[in-house]
Amino acid sequence: MALESEGEARGIAVDEESLLLWEWSGVVCCPVCRCRRAGYAEKGAGGPVYLVERGVQLAELADRLDPGAIGRCEFVVVSGPAGSGRSALLAASSESARKRGMRVLPVGRDGYGGTPRVDVVGAAGELVRSITGDVPAEDLGALAKQLLALTRSAPLLVVVDDVHLIDPDSYTLLRALVSAYGAETAPIAVLVSGTRHAAACQLLKELFPFFRRRRSRPIVTTPLTTVGMAELVRMRLSVEPSAVLVEELAAVTGGNVFLIQAVLDDTVAAGVTDSLVFGPVFTQAVLFGLHAPACPQLVEVAQAISVLGASCDMERLSRTVEEPRGLHRMVDGLIASGVLSDELTLHPRIRDVLLKSADGTRLPLLQSRAAEVLYDDGAPAPEVARQLLMNGSAPQPWAVAILCEAADQATRSYRYQEAVSLLQFASRWCSDHATRVEIRANLVDISWWLDPTMVSRQLRSLLDSARKGCLSSKWLARLARRLAWLGSVDEVEEVFGLALDSPHEDLATRIELAISDFWIAHLFPGAARHAPHRGSDELAPEMFVGDFPWLSSARELPALLVAGKQDGVQLRAEEILQQCRPNHTNLEAAQVALFSLLAAGLPDAVRPWLADLTPEHGDDTVLPQWRSMLYVAEGVGRLWQGDLPGAVESVERALRLLDTQQWGALAGLPRGIMLMAMTEQGRHQEVADELLRPIPPSFARSPYGLVYLRARGRHHLATGGLQAALADFRSCRDILASWGMELPGLVPWRLDLSETLLLLGQQDEARLLAEEHLSLLPEVPLRARGTALRLRAMASPLSHRAAGLREAVTVLERCGDALELPRALGALARAYQQTGKLAYGRRTLRRAKRLAERSDGVWALREISAATVSSRTPPELIALPTEYPDLSVAEGRVAELAAQGYTNREIADALYVTVSTVEQHLTHIYRKMKIRGRSELGSLVSSL
Repeated sequence: MALESEGEARGIAVDEESLLLWEWSGVVCCPVCRCRRAGYAEKGAGGPVYLVERGVQLAELADRLDPGAIGRCEFVVVSGPAGSGRSALLAASSESARKRGMRVLPVGRDGYGGTPRVDVVGAAGELVRSITGDVPAEDLGALAKQLLALTRSAPLLVVVDDVHLIDPDSYTLLRALVSAYGAETAPIAVLVSGTRHAAACQLLKELFPFFRRRRSRPIVTTPLTTVGMAELVRMRLSVEPSAVLVEELAAVTGGNVFLIQAVLDDTVAAGVTDSLVFGPVFTQAVLFGLHAPACPQLVEVAQAISVLGASCDMERLSRTVEEPRGLHRMVDGLIASGVLSDELTLHPRIRDVLLKSADGTRLPLLQSRAAEVLYDDGAPAPEVARQLLMNGSAPQPWAVAILCEAADQATRSYRYQEAVSLLQFASRWCSDHATRVEIRANLVDISWWLDPTMVSRQLRSLLDSARKGCLSSKWLARLARRLAWLGSVDEVEEVFGLALDSPHEDLATRIELAISDFWIAHLFPGAARHAPHRGSDELAPEMFVGDFPWLSSARELPALLVAGKQDGVQLRAEEILQQCRPNHTNLEAAQVALFSLLAAGLPDAVRPWLADLTPEHGDDTVLPQWRSMLYVAEGVGRLWQGDLPGAVESVERALRLLDTQQWGALAGLPRGIMLMAMTEQGRHQEVADELLRPIPPSFARSPYGLVYLRARGRHHLATGGLQAALADFRSCRDILASWGMELPGLVPWRLDLSETLLLLGQQDEARLLAEEHLSLLPEVPLRARGTALRLRAMASPLSHRAAGLREAVTVLERCGDALELPRALGALARAYQQTGKLAYGRRTLRRAKRLAERSDGVWALREISAATVSSRTPPELIALPTEYPDLSVAEGRVAELAAQGYTNREIADALYVTVSTVEQHLTHIYRKMKIRGRSELGSLVSSL
């Protein structure tokens, strides 16, 4: 096809619809111009311009510029917003007219810097010189006659692009041209284009009646539809575009042909076909498209829209720009071009280009003016603060208050880094000392959530301000909580005392005091705390139930642990957890609730809340303190289930989020759980090395520190340091007694002491401690209950031991403890062996070892193996029972070994005889002792 080959020869293309329409109109070729913008031409970055969705316009132009009817002196206007492809349309029509025998005088802007203009006079002179060789006349009337002389051989088509930039002489020449001919039948046609249809219409009015207005309506170009954009991408990239790619292109460009071509130029240059690239060509296109010579204010308007962002509307925009004349016309033009949405918002990519290219003095002025406009309108604080931050200055008297309000809203929305930036900015521009101290306190408080240890030095500085009376009760209460987390007990008491002694009539301060009160009581139950300034009845529920519905339960919970009221712990803790979601306002309450459930030994009550409160993967809004707390609670649950590798993994995850220093006074919990799990795994050297690390002097003043103290005692117990273990467990007992507190789940000191005393041979005291611990627990299958039953049975007479151990096994099986269960089974296997129930003993022992190996319980496995071996006397130490003188020495030795569970093969190896000889001895033994088998032999020998 001639049209296609002509286009390919020029590196251009048209869509199928346009090709069909042009052929129908008799157009034989329509090469499309390359990008005419100087910014592209100079850099050689412009790619071919493809016309799509322009078939109707091309057909109408072909009809109205038909050479056979050109004597009617047609005047055609092509109008459309900037970047809609007017220039390409004119160039295509011009080339088509030239192919049909018309002489074309193309005129466009003569420059793209300074003040561009459209010079028809200069272009006309060049045409006269190129065709006739004559010197163009200086007089415009004479030049018009020279042009008219050219129409004798061919009709003349004058094409004026960007007609709104036409200079006065060019305007005069056009009038002289048609005036000189003096008739409507002049073989002259004028094709003009411009963004402002009014300019073209004015020119039409001035040239009337020389041109007949039979068809004076303009030909309009509009932004492309998504279908047209997809076709353009298909042509340029030679691939079928995805719906996502087309949607992104539409969102950024709004169908603006000029911007679409620029994006595709960048994409082609990058060699990418599956995504869009927004590079230097796109940046130049955005800037060029808004630097309209006829409207120099357009750039400022676009930048003002960028600055206002989502807050932009016509009224605010008019108050932000310096000279708002013609503002509606400019905004309408941007909307029509597709660059600006109907809601007066720019796509972020376009907005970024405008802001980065803005003048260093002009942009701050716009931002300052926008901030004042938004503040006067009562816009939300974050919108006003955004303008102040972008401007980099906040000298307005209201600015600091706005910045603090915006920081508070950012904190409530979990945007902590943004809140820190706002407060830092506010502090720099605050001139009032008292206000600056309050801002610094707020800044330290929010920064603490991001990294507790990074603000420890600032906390000390705030402590000095508190002592000087520069902080209000609200910030003193928060400061006390942060110091409590760091373990500074004495300073906590001092600061909280200052908070209580300061005026605190407002509700927010009283709530802060209540939160600090229960948090300090929880962390340091033995501290001599100040009594609350106001009774709990004066803080009525209606005052806090909206934002702090958990406050009443949280205030009661520490007292329940201190009083040993275990039955109320679960109720209050679950009330708290049901009303908490991971954020900075309720961390203390959730921590108290979870610790209380763990301390009471209620793993089944903890497990559902871990699943409910654990944030989804990738949710970065949840603070590290929250995540670490949940991981540690998960580690405790895994330890109680006997999942030792899982327990270590959970605590390690917690410590990766917050190391032991950042855990502060609470570090004893993760460290203690980790050490106990490692001890059970038999990693005694690693535990010993960990115990050499320094601990804060006040660690034992908190229940969390007692978990660490217990872990140290368990290590001593596992490695044979019984006296050291006894000392640590007794320390736990004495400290808890001084607080009046019971922690049977996390610090079961009675069980630890009972186990140690059993190894020391003090069965009576061990049994009493186990029974005392059982009295603290409800009649439900709990891990601690199963352990207590095991220890009580082991300290009981042999005749009652197996029954007690079977009860312990049943409880531990029901609660799913895979670590204590092997220990109970091992003790039961030993009891069976000692009472002659050898088959039961062997089966139970095999199960105990299998479970211990499965849970990686090296310590438990070692205990089981040692206990079952020690219950059998070595063969060489066995003496002949005097009560049965009928037995020979050999028969007596066989009887003793068989009673202790040795197999026939083991007895034969020990006595250096054959298995057959052992069998014969056993036959004689059964007959002489008048028994029927090994089980009776075991009972008879053990009774001796």
